[in-house]
Amino acid sequence: MDRQELEAGARKILLTNLRRGVADWNGKEYSFVCPSLRGYPFQWFWDSCFHAIALIHLDLDQAKAELTTLMSAALPDGFIPHMIFWEMEKQPDFLSRNIVGMTSPNYSATMQPPIIAYAVERVYQATGDKEFLDAALPILTGFYRWAKQARDPDDDGLIAVIQPEEAGTDCSPKYDDILGLKELSNRGFITALRKVYEAYEPMRGDDHKILAADLFHVEDVLVNTIYAMGLRSLARLLADSGDSTGAAEFNREADRTRDALVSKCWDEDAGAFFDLSGVAETPIKVVTISSLMPLVLEDLPRPIVERLVDQWVTNPDHFWTPYPLPSVPASDPKFMPGNPGGFIWRGPSWINTNWFLSHALRRHGYGELADTVVARSHECIDKSGFREYYNPFTGEGLGASDFGWSTLILDM
Repeated sequence: MDRQELEAGARKILLTNLRRGVADWNGKEYSFVCPSLRGYPFQWFWDSCFHAIALIHLDLDQAKAELTTLMSAALPDGFIPHMIFWEMEKQPDFLSRNIVGMTSPNYSATMQPPIIAYAVERVYQATGDKEFLDAALPILTGFYRWAKQARDPDDDGLIAVIQPEEAGTDCSPKYDDILGLKELSNRGFITALRKVYEAYEPMRGDDHKILAADLFHVEDVLVNTIYAMGLRSLARLLADSGDSTGAAEFNREADRTRDALVSKCWDEDAGAFFDLSGVAETPIKVVTISSLMPLVLEDLPRPIVERLVDQWVTNPDHFWTPYPLPSVPASDPKFMPGNPGGFIWRGPSWINTNWFLSHALRRHGYGELADTVVARSHECIDKSGFREYYNPFTGEGLGASDFGWSTLILDM
């Protein structure tokens, strides 16, 4: 599949999955790409950011509309939900098959990895649309201030997630012990997750109370890497708009998050980054794709970069499978490379993490490694189309078909 064919395939998926209309519940116009028509019929936060980045290569107006729609769901306190039910008539069927934490019937009460400022920056760079940027900046500053206020109660620069889906890596084995997972299957995961939801029910909407309850309080490395990335993008956008004070504020916050990742999450003996669990910040000593994510940071200390690449990324016993990079290293006893039956993020390779890490490797001077990750990702799409995730040994496509964020290959 050459570049032209790749673009045609991506365009077909993004336009087929495009939803436009006016929401009955708030009268707002919406125009967004849902991740997959069959399983994911609504707007998801980080999916929309990925869709907008892919759309830069296909349709700049829709790239702007994607993010404008997402930002139009921001609440007065700055929070932007991870799921927005623009088409409420589809909600009953979805909720009959999925559990969602809500304080309103129209959106979720949870977040997703905060990449939105980076997505806005990329769209602004591609369009030069000052009106788009001017409308976005107050929403972005409100959102990142919300994240600091609501999710960093100990003010250490690391924000916390309150349930696995907020990190985007839902069933990752790093959460097994926290959840008390007894059955290693999607059914076991849902059973354990329901207990968390039930405990949260009387506290929903009060993030400080939920975090203090210490049921699922994780300072997640992947989330905080993306948080630092977003803060840095927001600082650049504010500087570009002439707001030097705002730029300095968010650069300081990005520095604090980077420093906290290195001082609190980096384990020198293991040569990996680990999430922190609970108010006590106990390291979760399970290596997953999240352990590599700080490579995304341009100012990560060079010795750490080299250790991650040499020990983990390029090691065929760990992440350097025939179709890298798997979500869990092949050396992990819980590694599941095949069809997980919904029990996701336990082995297959994903295009979105490959997108993050291929760009990261290139920035740190590993151009040939990055080229290989991109080429193997392309091969997966050649073999199986734009799927949700792929077998890291065979390249077989798994999960949802015509999956929106796999069009990120256009930006790789």
